[in-house]
Amino acid sequence: MLEMLFAFAIFCLIISYIPIFYKIVIHEESLNKRLAMMEWEVFVSQVKKEIRMSDRLQISGSKLFLEKNGKLILYEMYGENLRRRVDFTGHEVLLQQVHSIHFQKLHNGVQITVADKRGTEKSTAICSFIDMEVIE
Repeated sequence: MLEMLFAFAIFCLIISYIPIFYKIVIHEESLNKRLAMMEWEVFVSQVKKEIRMSDRLQISGSKLFLEKNGKLILYEMYGENLRRRVDFTGHEVLLQQVHSIHFQKLHNGVQITVADKRGTEKSTAICSFIDMEVIE
């Protein structure tokens, strides 16, 4: 009888922690979604500024080339990250957990579409305020 009460007490103790663990798991998932949205907003803000200040723009496959003040800036996939390089040096990670990226030419700008590992797709269109040389 004593063993049965002891086992029941342990069982009740374990069961009492299940709601806490469940809340932690759900909270972490929503935290990851919010972090991914903030990462996207920061990326869009940075790339808008860079495209609007660029002299030239070229798209080659899934790579975006910008020329700014004589420097070549490259946006490309690296594993599951989107990275930025200047004159083919450096490694600045801009977005993580990226499944695919697509750049499409617009008049004086570019449309960027990103699909992430969670299956969500985000897109933004960025146009320059000044005339830029768009290379076909």
